[in-house]
Amino acid sequence: MINPKDYGITEKEYAVIQKDLQRDPNHVEMGIYSAMWSEHCSYKHTKPLLKQLPTRSSFVVQGPGENAGVVAIDQDWNLVFKIESHNHPSYVAPYDGAATGVGGLLRDIMAMGARPVGVKALLRFGDINQPNIARLVSEVRRGAAYYAAGCDVASLGEELFLHSSFATNPLVNVIVLGLARSNAIMQSSAGGVGNQFIYFGRPTGTDGVNGASFASQGIDENTKAQPPAGEAATGNDLMIATLKLIEAGLVEGLQDMGAAGLTSSSFEMAHKAGCGFTMNLDLLPKTSEQISGYELLLSETQERMLAAVRPEHVNSVMKMLAEFPSLSASVIGEITADKQAMISYRGEVIANMPVQSVADGFVRYSISGENTKSTGSSPMEPLKQEVNSVCRVRVETNKENSSLKASQLSPLSAQQTEGLCSAIELPEINKKILLRTLSNGAEIVKDPYRSVYQVIAQAHNDLKSLGAQPIALSDCLNCGDPDNPQTANQIIEGIRGMADACRDLEIPVIGGNVSLYNATNDKSILSQFIIGMVGIMDLEN
Repeated sequence: MINPKDYGITEKEYAVIQKDLQRDPNHVEMGIYSAMWSEHCSYKHTKPLLKQLPTRSSFVVQGPGENAGVVAIDQDWNLVFKIESHNHPSYVAPYDGAATGVGGLLRDIMAMGARPVGVKALLRFGDINQPNIARLVSEVRRGAAYYAAGCDVASLGEELFLHSSFATNPLVNVIVLGLARSNAIMQSSAGGVGNQFIYFGRPTGTDGVNGASFASQGIDENTKAQPPAGEAATGNDLMIATLKLIEAGLVEGLQDMGAAGLTSSSFEMAHKAGCGFTMNLDLLPKTSEQISGYELLLSETQERMLAAVRPEHVNSVMKMLAEFPSLSASVIGEITADKQAMISYRGEVIANMPVQSVADGFVRYSISGENTKSTGSSPMEPLKQEVNSVCRVRVETNKENSSLKASQLSPLSAQQTEGLCSAIELPEINKKILLRTLSNGAEIVKDPYRSVYQVIAQAHNDLKSLGAQPIALSDCLNCGDPDNPQTANQIIEGIRGMADACRDLEIPVIGGNVSLYNATNDKSILSQFIIGMVGIMDLEN
């Protein structure tokens, strides 16, 4: 007997599932709904609010809805960038959580056809003088640096801010910037009927099963989770292979397997194409034949991609992937016209579901809040800035094969030309990209609207003062329980402030991340609206 609560599904949501399936779901189908309808994947509390944000401008090539946003640098080159969070995993397993946070975002960038060139860590912790917190910070730094260096991605610096509310729920946000030629921009739609799903990367294990659900709830001393671990060397091979496939024009659609693993990538790709798919998990590369279908679909094993490929290109794709011994590859499914997902394993159909229901049929929730007094530790305690380092990176292009090489130059002090902005220099096209990262600090408790509005205005002003033209931003909204009236008020008013500021300053939001339920033992963090705004200027000779 299915108990919806065991899957984090409410009675209201379960009734919708029964209606969509016209029957009761089985265990595997409930696992799929649990992941895809989780807050982490669906944004069911914030999706209506996010529609306020402006997303278009003459610079925008791709706005929200894809793996990352894209803006034009010139007619030949594009900047691809995004902020993501990996908060819960980095608290439970700081080294692996931070490493896989970087790895997952690198894959989002390369899934757009871009070569990642720079990464910046945006960290929020408690008192670093406490030994346990000092250890967390050290392990997070080590994990993030390991993965970035293993994929030859240069550092754009680091932010570290300290506040007591982050003592048991740190924030580990990362922003990655990548570069792509205009003719290489990818999409995640599976394309037309008959296209083949090709899996490539590490074999699927049982790593991080139910990770999306874990990231969609608060934590306490009884929380048990085993976040997956990443392999940077394999991640680098995966990046090179992915970009080669794109450059060769062999891929129709592409998605990394992040939260909810194979489930999210396959359902989202088919949904964007308005299609269905069949999938045979017997064909899936796996670490053991004993792994259940539930685990295979919801594993978050790292370094995996799903590609939609035209039938006539399958042999060429498999031949190219064979050049990378560290990567397994297999055709595991096909795009169909019936808008159903039919997944089989060991000779049986284990899931038969409408794609639209899974990918976009979740219940939307409206939130309401009030600016109530916090019951937590001194809400207006200022954030202490421990580190705000910025770096300069130079990118060289190889005109013969479009490859890119990023090399880190000296770290920048606040007295140097870029001030508080990180810089990416592109000598061959005489351009420089400046990145300004910023957040609302403790002021959000006093006035959520104004605190976030001022963040946008300050970043815009900092870029303009250096001679750069601000062109776009990515955001990460880190908040507590949306059912808490004060948190809800901060979310509502903070997003309104961001929307108004971006409209007033003509800055589009091209993508980002929402991370809710950042709370331990029902005690929420200080909400942080973290942004990364980019500007473009000519490179001085």
